Amino acid sequence: MVKGFLHFLLFVFFFSTFFVSAEEINKIIAVVNNEVITQQELDYNLLPLYEQYKAVYQNKDLDKKLKRAKKNILEQMIENKLILEEAEKRGIKASEEEIEKEIAKARKRFSSSEEFTKTLRQENLNIQKLRERYKEQIMIRKTIQDYLVRKVDVTPEEIASYYEEHIDDFTQPERVKIRMLSFASKDKAIETLNKLRAGDEFRDGEVKFVARGEMIPQIDSVIFSLKIGEFSGLIKTELGYCIFKVEGKQQKEISSFPKVRDKIENILWQKKSAEEFNKWMEELKEDAYIEIR
Repeated sequence: MVKGFLHFLLFVFFFSTFFVSAEEINKIIAVVNNEVITQQELDYNLLPLYEQYKAVYQNKDLDKKLKRAKKNILEQMIENKLILEEAEKRGIKASEEEIEKEIAKARKRFSSSEEFTKTLRQENLNIQKLRERYKEQIMIRKTIQDYLVRKVDVTPEEIASYYEEHIDDFTQPERVKIRMLSFASKDKAIETLNKLRAGDEFRDGEVKFVARGEMIPQIDSVIFSLKIGEFSGLIKTELGYCIFKVEGKQQKEISSFPKVRDKIENILWQKKSAEEFNKWMEELKEDAYIEIR
């Protein structure tokens, strides 16, 4: 249930370092209790965003976006350090089997073992460093899950109450399945309509389901008044002339509570998890020594 919530904690594993001096790379930019965060670690986590932003933004806009991204990523890294400390306190570990499973997933992204090894080497990584990174991520994930499972509880009453208060979210409106013919020329539209009235089949045309209120009122009132198999007269729109045929109808339907119960439980779990996680992080930070240089 916390998969989406945990997604922001997962790192991208393959990167290229920025061209800076060794001293700058190893510069300590933050201290978290007995742990440090270096410029190299920050750059490693920033690079995927840097590549995305560079393709969209330039000059001052790029600098502004990167500055905000650096702040957010550094905050995440500090939180990860605190969570890893909690993992140690709680005796939470990553098994060899779990680590190997992640390594196997990484290998599958490449066409061959040689390409995988070559990429690691090009990115100044080796299998041991990769294992360490996966080990940390597994520990972070398991620690968060352990904390939330003990803290977050969604009661049957809360689920039922949410269903009643958000019933519109679980309601499918009345819909009709229409086939539409459109014409730029009025003469062509009239010619086609006359052929349809004479018995020609309603061929081609775009087919789709539309809910009441999706189309302009002029069209809406017509298509919802037609019976299945009937077609409309000529309707003038801003885009030209249209003829509609109704090929099916679906009545308004409210999803039953049992059908959506698990979905609601997940919604509430996600909401409560986010709240508990934020509260937990604030508590950990208050009790920690954190220095940003």
